[in-house]
Amino acid sequence: MSENILRVENITIQFGGLKAVEDVSFEVKKGEIYGIIGPNGAGKTTILNAISGIYTPVTGKIYFKDKDITGVEPHILVEWGIARTFQNSRLFWDLSVLDNVLLGMHTRKKMGLFRAIFNRDYVNQEFRDSIKEAEELMTFFNPELVERKFHDAKSLPHADKRRLEICRALASNPDLILLDEPSAGMDPAETRVLMEELKKIQELRENITMIIIEHDMRLIGGVTDRVLVLDHGKKISEGTFAQVSSDPRVISAYLGGSLDA
Repeated sequence: MSENILRVENITIQFGGLKAVEDVSFEVKKGEIYGIIGPNGAGKTTILNAISGIYTPVTGKIYFKDKDITGVEPHILVEWGIARTFQNSRLFWDLSVLDNVLLGMHTRKKMGLFRAIFNRDYVNQEFRDSIKEAEELMTFFNPELVERKFHDAKSLPHADKRRLEICRALASNPDLILLDEPSAGMDPAETRVLMEELKKIQELRENITMIIIEHDMRLIGGVTDRVLVLDHGKKISEGTFAQVSSDPRVISAYLGGSLDA
């Protein structure tokens, strides 16, 4: 297997006559934190939707661990090791905080109908182990999540809702996690805390790879190893944050002025 966990080769995604993404290629290394930035409508979320199986490119290929996953359905990709969050939280609002995390584990549990009926000891032990793991995940982000584990997800403060969605994605034990604007709606102090939490995820889940879409350049500059920049569906730059933020094409398309500004 190559050192690249993900390869995106010349993908184009089209809606009617509109090319939302055009001939974009990039590679993400195992264990890397890779950022995708660009103005609104640049195609960032569209690319995440293609990687996670929501959209199928009209041309090009996507490879995960050297396996062609182009057009593979999302629930299968979760089983293969790809998890994601969304820009607008998609929690189960009327379920408890704990239940939301437990649901993230369902693809890797081996309970089965036979064991559920005839081996209650196994089922009970698996359930206890799952609760312990869920509590450890929640404690990692915020001990208050554990204190509120029986509360409805909708009762959480906004920042904790974002953390809970990341917990649920991590509960599937992915090799690759796709984070769509994880700091959306957070104030600067909350964003700084989230930056530290994202960097610590790789201590919690060894060798996990992250792709992050963000508008907050402090977060992108603070956590990513490399960054891809899109504009009008096309790749215009790639490199470290320092490299892309000094690229005249990026300054013109995304920052909207001089680098100092």
